Amino acid sequence: MAEGTRLCRILQGHELYTTLGRLSKAGDDPEQIVREYQAASGVLKGDSAGERFYLSLKPPALRFKRDHAAAIAATAFKNGHGVHFDSHKFEETDATLTLLDELIGMQLSAAGGKRPWSFSLSLPTRWKRSREDARWAARRGVRVRLVKGDFPAPAGEELDPMEGCLELVDQVAGQVPELALASHDCALALDTVMHCRKSGTKVSLELFFGRPSTAMLALGKDLGVPVGFYVPYGETLSVYLVRDLVYNPLKLLRSDALEIFGTRQMKLARIARAL
Repeated sequence: MAEGTRLCRILQGHELYTTLGRLSKAGDDPEQIVREYQAASGVLKGDSAGERFYLSLKPPALRFKRDHAAAIAATAFKNGHGVHFDSHKFEETDATLTLLDELIGMQLSAAGGKRPWSFSLSLPTRWKRSREDARWAARRGVRVRLVKGDFPAPAGEELDPMEGCLELVDQVAGQVPELALASHDCALALDTVMHCRKSGTKVSLELFFGRPSTAMLALGKDLGVPVGFYVPYGETLSVYLVRDLVYNPLKLLRSDALEIFGTRQMKLARIARAL
């Protein structure tokens, strides 16, 4: 966690917003996860309030327990930080939405400031059900982060993720406080930003720290849209990155694939040069 907060602070020094997310494994202690998130919010309280930082939670790692999620949210709001719910397996989505709905109903006191939202939610663009989940989020004033999604939907419930993304962009345009696109695809990012501008929807681009980012940073600069980084931490980080390449080997054929490799310092240096 300490390394994650350090990276967040460095990235924020480059005028990039950040979110910190723990990559958990089966058997992790949810109470320890709560303590880590509370500590991270406390560490970053002084220099990253407002729109600069938020926490990304994985509800399954918290056993979908309201008390665990509420404890994290209460600390985050006190420190001026938002709270995001990551997406997981298709069959875990209902439990994720139920937990988020419970927290919204608790009316936890959110700190004031520029942030137009308190809670945020990932919607996989490859799932048909995300259409209805987008309407659910819009009714509750929840920020939406569009992701391709790591997990498949049941047979007949899948969409082409590119088409699904633009469909969701058009659906939530003007209906949610903010839209974030979590992608390293420049063409998709450009289309998303153009769609959002037509409707006056606030949009940002969100990158996964460790993956190729210089092209997206340049695009964000050219378009004048905020760019942020999802900073992962946890013992399973290396496993996650290797698994991603195993399931998506074409990523190694990208012209910027070499950016995947190197130390954290090398990756930070590339980011700094791209700004």
